[in-house]
Amino acid sequence: MLNTTINTTSHHASSYSFAGLSIMQIKYIFASFSGIILLVGSVGNILMLLVLIGSQRSNAGAISTLTSALMINLTISDMVFLFYNVTVLLVSFVFEDWRMGVAVCVSSQSMSMWTMFCSFYTMVAISILRYIAAVHPTYGCTVSRTQRLVICLTTWIMGFAVSIPNWMHQVVVKVEEANYCMLLMTSQQTFLYFVLFGGVAFLPFVILLLVCYFRIVQSLWFGRMLAAPSSGHLQHNQKATIIILAVLMVFVIMWIPCSVVIFLSASHILAQTPAAFIVTNLSFVLAYSNCSVSPIICFSLSDQFQAGLRKLFQRAGSR
Repeated sequence: MLNTTINTTSHHASSYSFAGLSIMQIKYIFASFSGIILLVGSVGNILMLLVLIGSQRSNAGAISTLTSALMINLTISDMVFLFYNVTVLLVSFVFEDWRMGVAVCVSSQSMSMWTMFCSFYTMVAISILRYIAAVHPTYGCTVSRTQRLVICLTTWIMGFAVSIPNWMHQVVVKVEEANYCMLLMTSQQTFLYFVLFGGVAFLPFVILLLVCYFRIVQSLWFGRMLAAPSSGHLQHNQKATIIILAVLMVFVIMWIPCSVVIFLSASHILAQTPAAFIVTNLSFVLAYSNCSVSPIICFSLSDQFQAGLRKLFQRAGSR
């Protein structure tokens, strides 16, 4: 869907300019942004993964241990998206049409949907853990390594289920000697695709998140907890909630323009003009840059992550 919009708009608008720049010059600018995302995201996510692995504690509670495992899962999902999808995005900006073949067309667009929803479902799982920690602080449970692995794998399976239409219908089409990577569906299939995308895969979980965070805010900021926590425990829960909520909100906000463009493109409402080309690519660069944002949020807001980062640099400097 992305490369359909990029390449067909570029093809039809190749004789036009925008703000004195040709379409290909604008594409090179977007390619540069993609390169920055790749660089910043690589450094941030690698550091994030090392800090998460280094902060594993054998005596941590079940909720903390599972949250840490899910954060590692989220970071791995972002890294897969970063190293594959952002790289493909960068290369797609360099050419006027699709030059990377059928396999990359199908896999890149499907992996984009797969990893995006894997990240989303991972954040939903972390939010449920935040709900348990905040609203039911006395709840006790044990989570084995196998159970943690199953929970993380479930987010990947659920994300893959959403991406199945892309694996089935993503094709390379040749039009006027130019190749385009397209999600080719009938009108009925397109309707069912967006029912799956929005009505089944996304909206019910958004409602679940709203309910969870409504109860969390009631408990942590308005004193409606089932058990009275210590001041330090309350502050820890508040900070942890703010961090995951910030990551979740930024994720949704950065992906909404891209989702709207996908819908308009699939509905054949999106005009093939230079202005539409700019807006489309801005929305996709914004969405794709989300994979580099989570580490920045965590390192900026969390004392625990900052301490882990300092320890990581100290260990590296002592060698």
